[in-house]
Amino acid sequence: MQAAAQAKREAAARGEKRKAPPPCHIQRAKAALQRARAALADAQAAVHSSPVAARKANVTDPDSRIMKTKDGWVQGYNAQAIVNHRQIVLACDVSQDAGDVQLYQPMTVRLDDTLTAAGIPAAPDLVLADAGYWSQTNATSPGPDRLIATLKDHKQRRAARELGTTTGPPPPDATPLQEMEHLLRTPQGAAAYAQRSCLIEPIFGDRKHNRGIRNFRRRGISAAQSEWAFIHLVGNLLKLHQHRAATATA
Repeated sequence: MQAAAQAKREAAARGEKRKAPPPCHIQRAKAALQRARAALADAQAAVHSSPVAARKANVTDPDSRIMKTKDGWVQGYNAQAIVNHRQIVLACDVSQDAGDVQLYQPMTVRLDDTLTAAGIPAAPDLVLADAGYWSQTNATSPGPDRLIATLKDHKQRRAARELGTTTGPPPPDATPLQEMEHLLRTPQGAAAYAQRSCLIEPIFGDRKHNRGIRNFRRRGISAAQSEWAFIHLVGNLLKLHQHRAATATA
């Protein structure tokens, strides 16, 4: 600083006008801090001046939650079901969780409990689940082998076309995501996963469209769970009756 002052005095003695030195880093930082404080003050003022959003509660069924569907948002529950290759519902549940990803493991536990209660010791050979259930945790959790889509079905098919098929086991250094994508693109994996929509989607289609069950008649999550179980019990009995009738006339 003394050298700069001396240079300024010498320039003034020669009649020269010396330019002021550029602001140092501390000055620029102080200016930026002042601007940030001003922006923060403006944001806080905007928050305090905005009207408080009114809190809402569903007085008809407080247990229900806002759920997103392909047709928009509804007040309801997340209904789950697991079927076998004969489209017999082996496990079902109703949840307040809007997403499916956190329900994969609870549903596999419920399946194990159902099979154990029915005296069926054999676990399923393969579990098929759509992209809503994908997570690294679900892919690596204990249980039977599984194929969980990492993308929505149409994106999964497009990726398979663009990237081609794979063969053999996944590379030893593959991440869980890479391993699952490898398995889904093998001929065996692609053929197995292609059965998923043909097995589970008709069950929901039958309940909604054929039987006109589009909402629960009872309120509360416990009541909804028992109603959902009863709906599938009736569906299973009808399926078994139709099988016996077809076998008797064959």
